[in-house]
Amino acid sequence: MNTITVIKKLQSKDCTSEIFSDFNRYQEVKRCWRKENGEWLLKDIAFTNQWNDEQKAERVVGLLRCIQQGGVVIGAFVDNTLIGFSSVLNHLFGSNDEYIQLEMLHVSYEFRGNGIGKALFHEICGYAKELGAKKLYISAHSAEETQAFYKSVGCVETTELNQKLFEEEPVDCHLEYCLM
Repeated sequence: MNTITVIKKLQSKDCTSEIFSDFNRYQEVKRCWRKENGEWLLKDIAFTNQWNDEQKAERVVGLLRCIQQGGVVIGAFVDNTLIGFSSVLNHLFGSNDEYIQLEMLHVSYEFRGNGIGKALFHEICGYAKELGAKKLYISAHSAEETQAFYKSVGCVETTELNQKLFEEEPVDCHLEYCLM
């Protein structure tokens, strides 16, 4: 693996159409978690995720929106090439206004398994605390590998479901991470 040269907070000027030019969002999913009758089961659900140019452009718009609304986007770079990124929105919610949403966390396919996701996760947690959050809320893809990652960093099933996010992504696993 190449050495990460920079993990930095991104500004609007950094989020251009070129930022994802070398980013590989490939993921071959074979099994996903599903909650049935209150119990989590690992099901054989197979498909492949791969962002096309239109989806990459949508991510740029999302990052810009996040920054413009006071959220935080960070990126991991090798030789000025984006290899991973994460973002939190600037909106507290929940019955005690203690949650903040981890909007995105992705690592380019070739760089997974090298601790970059964990570094981005822990870095974005610091920004979430600065924004006043006590807990990170994650509406995470239910793929077996994605859930293994979030479990490895200490995430657990949320104790307070965000109904709006659940309705948007009912097959996601809704997780939380205590920032305190």
